[in-house]
Amino acid sequence: MPFRAKTENKAALAANDASDAAKERKTKIAVASSASAVNLVLGIVKVLAGIYTNSLAIVTDGVNNFGDVVSNAGAAIGFGVENKPPTRRFPGGFGRVEYVVTFLMAIIIVAVGGGFAYSAMDRIFYHPVVTFAWTQFGIIAATIAVKVGLAVMFRIAGKKFPSGVLSAQTTDSVLDACITTFALLGLFLSRYIQFPVDAVIGLVISAVMIVSGMKLAAEEFMRLAGGADPKRENGLKNLALSFKGVTDARVRVYDFGTKHAEATVELIWEDGPTQEERASAEDRIAASARRHGILVTFVRSGETGTTIAAVDTADKEGQ
Repeated sequence: MPFRAKTENKAALAANDASDAAKERKTKIAVASSASAVNLVLGIVKVLAGIYTNSLAIVTDGVNNFGDVVSNAGAAIGFGVENKPPTRRFPGGFGRVEYVVTFLMAIIIVAVGGGFAYSAMDRIFYHPVVTFAWTQFGIIAATIAVKVGLAVMFRIAGKKFPSGVLSAQTTDSVLDACITTFALLGLFLSRYIQFPVDAVIGLVISAVMIVSGMKLAAEEFMRLAGGADPKRENGLKNLALSFKGVTDARVRVYDFGTKHAEATVELIWEDGPTQEERASAEDRIAASARRHGILVTFVRSGETGTTIAAVDTADKEGQ
């Protein structure tokens, strides 16, 4: 009877974990999808307002929103497939799809930023007339409030379900609100200044887009190319060093997405801890890493011990 009760308890916990994971995935997809739709509307409104007023800064800001549409859609795709079971062709799962989509998005951002930088320089030399209109001014001002609302939505979702993507989207929304504010300022100043202020602001926005896109592309390329994962590596190393008797830990993490990774860990021990104490520490490290989606393989003096053994041991102890 105790064995049956413990088995049923484990099954209930597994069911609850699956339910929580499904709820998290649906919430993240809903947030990213709704943000993508909102940014599409904002982009269309800004481009039309920019064309009406002949303001390149407003048009550039609108096209930047179209980049956010791709970004949010990529995030939704990543959230949708990150927990999909591995297959024969994809034994590491599908978590890295998010990296691919983000990398493509970064390339698009750089290309669009470069195109508008060229247009901005052209306007600086040829001084086209900007037409100010209070209606368009009010519409663009309203889009700032919408962007702030999106930032709050991402922030709330990110606090409930911690995610680097949601955190990045929060920052991006705040940055977009600031960019729109400067573009709106340029439109207002065009009433009093003959110099094409909107072109200068458009050039600044383009520079921000190019730098941000290149930085994002470099980060995602490093992930796709198998670069180091310092955050996870340092986390595992600090966890290992927190155990008595461990003097150092050599860690190598293999990134399969934001929700899954594998790692090899070699613990360097001081003289003193028994074999049982070392095995217990490895089990606890493996269990903690597993809660963060990391499967750990321990390397011990030329032989290998994996977390599978640790899991089996835990199950036997529970029985």
